Amino acid sequence: MEGWLQLVRVLVVYAATRPEAAAAARKVANILQNQASHCRVLSLGEFDERHQGLGEDVVMVLGGDGTMLRVARRISSPDVRIFGVNFGRAGFLSTVEPPELEETCKRITTGDYYVEKVMRLSIYADGEFLADALNEAYVSSTKPGKIIEYRLLQREQLASDVADGVILATPVGSTAYAFSTGGPIVDERLESMVVAPMASMTNLRTMVLSIETPVTVAVVKGEAQVMVDGHTTRTLKEGKVTVEKSPRSLSFISFDERRLFSRRLRKRLYGRP
Repeated sequence: MEGWLQLVRVLVVYAATRPEAAAAARKVANILQNQASHCRVLSLGEFDERHQGLGEDVVMVLGGDGTMLRVARRISSPDVRIFGVNFGRAGFLSTVEPPELEETCKRITTGDYYVEKVMRLSIYADGEFLADALNEAYVSSTKPGKIIEYRLLQREQLASDVADGVILATPVGSTAYAFSTGGPIVDERLESMVVAPMASMTNLRTMVLSIETPVTVAVVKGEAQVMVDGHTTRTLKEGKVTVEKSPRSLSFISFDERRLFSRRLRKRLYGRP
């Protein structure tokens, strides 16, 4: 019940490369030790090794967007709620700033927060599942400075292009890499995908497609690879990447009624939430 102390299992994951995040993790553990039934603290490296059988209710991520993306890829259940405390630069995926930590711990243990489910995209490389993307998949040449020729298909061929690569972004990822190409900012309530060519030689523009039907990028010329959320890379032997809506949504915690979209928009346009 909101307002009453609850027994909550909390996992704190911090970016070990940031001393201030490590110090904050220790502070959070001290605050929560008498308020939560279980509080586990792991560095990002330790989390990568021990993520199997994740049993916590809430995952608190202390770091930047890169840390959040690496933690999110290990979470497959929408019952696990996640939120970020910004110890990075932009913090587009964070909902808490460091000065709010103590109040945040209290609200976690009293259930005083909001939960928003966010769609992810399942990425298949040459027909094999690779990863769920929270931000994007990027298809490009395996050789820096080389271009690829590819076709974009959704039941039928939509377009063909010659470019440095192509970004396939979620609505959440529309404010990340895809935005740097001139792509639109998309509300995460829309079940869609942003297709953003990188340095298109045919002048192909960014598209927003419904994800009701899977989308395929077929590379017809050039040695290609696909990278998911900046951390998972696979060389494409058959040159085929297929993207569809993931059945594994991600549950984000926030501490006011502003949605993740509002925060992303303000941080991208004004540099503040």
